[in-house]
Amino acid sequence: MAVKQKLVNTLLPSVVGFFVLLPLNAEKSGVFIGGGFQYSYASGAFKQDTTIQYTIPGFPGSTIKTTNPYRGNLFGGDLQAGFKLFFGQTKRFGLRFYGFFSGQAGNANSVYSGNSDSKFIIKNQPGYNFFYGGGMDMLHNFYGNDERSFGVFVGVMVGWSSWSMGQSQQCIGSTIYSRGGPIGGCVPTNKFFQEQVHINNKYYPGIKSSFSPAFVQVIVNLGFRLNFTKHQGIEMGIRIPTINDLNYASKGAFSEGMIAKIKVNDALILRRDVAAFINYVISF
Repeated sequence: MAVKQKLVNTLLPSVVGFFVLLPLNAEKSGVFIGGGFQYSYASGAFKQDTTIQYTIPGFPGSTIKTTNPYRGNLFGGDLQAGFKLFFGQTKRFGLRFYGFFSGQAGNANSVYSGNSDSKFIIKNQPGYNFFYGGGMDMLHNFYGNDERSFGVFVGVMVGWSSWSMGQSQQCIGSTIYSRGGPIGGCVPTNKFFQEQVHINNKYYPGIKSSFSPAFVQVIVNLGFRLNFTKHQGIEMGIRIPTINDLNYASKGAFSEGMIAKIKVNDALILRRDVAAFINYVISF
């Protein structure tokens, strides 16, 4: 027992002293900049809801609902720069604030379903997404010394999600209808819906239409971070968007002469479901 007590009296102060001195070698606050590779799985759908009500007695009305779902893969990169600040005696907890920009490109294809509209089936349609804004993350290091540290982060990124949709091999732009005449030939999807808004506003005043290639987005950001030197490290994690981007919307009613009244409610929704990334980070 005397030997055991002697070991306790000898080792305990040493262990306590080690953890007391450990904060002196923790990760430092300061400016950082990072960038790297990012992959996103994207989805979307163009939904149409059309109701026809005939004014002629004896003619029943009808409702047509179609959904064209889309799926795609986006590849690209991201950049972020900001300031990290650690708190307390241990310096294991901290916050960081940063601005960011990401750009990705890929192709989208239709997912065939029983109620798809053949006019809006796409094949190998190029698509681009740009996301830019600001963010804040909470940091926690499980281990740290003067040269290395390992921990996790979780936070929120807020900014604008901007979509640019190219020309599908299926040429959906050549099938658009209007009282002013169809668009000739193939056009990019963005151009298609821009023109549809113009047509609705000009020839169908009862329909309110909008096309918004950029939309506000809130993303949950979480992952792991490893500093393998005082000034260099890597981070990997996932980013989860929380808002559907309403790219195009059209809602209202118009009359076809004295015969029928037509109500429409259409929407094109785009979204990055999840993004995975790995970044190289430099701390100053």
